[in-house]
Amino acid sequence: MPIDSPHNEKELLLRVAAGDQPAFQRLFNRYWGKMYANTLQFVKSPALAEDLTQEIFIKIWMNRERLLAVNRFDAFLYTTAKNLILDEFRKRVLPTVQEEGHHVYMASDLPSAQDKLELKDFEGQLHAAINQLPAQMQLAFRLSRFQGMSHDEIARQMNISRVTSKNYIARSIAAIRKYMGGRAEHVT
Repeated sequence: MPIDSPHNEKELLLRVAAGDQPAFQRLFNRYWGKMYANTLQFVKSPALAEDLTQEIFIKIWMNRERLLAVNRFDAFLYTTAKNLILDEFRKRVLPTVQEEGHHVYMASDLPSAQDKLELKDFEGQLHAAINQLPAQMQLAFRLSRFQGMSHDEIARQMNISRVTSKNYIARSIAAIRKYMGGRAEHVT
């Protein structure tokens, strides 16, 4: 029976949940490419995409008993990936902003309405924080964090020095942290 059939996938998930490493390897082989491509689309860095994809599968293996309750593994996998990518973005851009109600990854295979609302609110605040930056800092920040460009690449594209690129990114991150921190204080 092919892995694509719902019955066989559920059986495979049950085997993985029971600690069957060859079954996990099949799952890993089946979904690695899709998850890597999906992650790369968001982070724009092959090395970071590979690390995050690896982390996705480590998280699944470490929490494999939760697979017993999963009905659609693809939805579960993409939700896990989205949460890890968002968490990575928060760590890199806003490491000092502490959020209440930290998400428990892999708690369910579909995000709740509250999760979606919180994500939308966070993204809106983040874009507002970026939009309040001076134009050159905005551009440098977007090239770095959304396009995955290095300081050398940013410097060439913007016709600035590497040091200026580093300075723009550092100042952007500080301003975004301050903006987001101020918003978090108003919410609590």
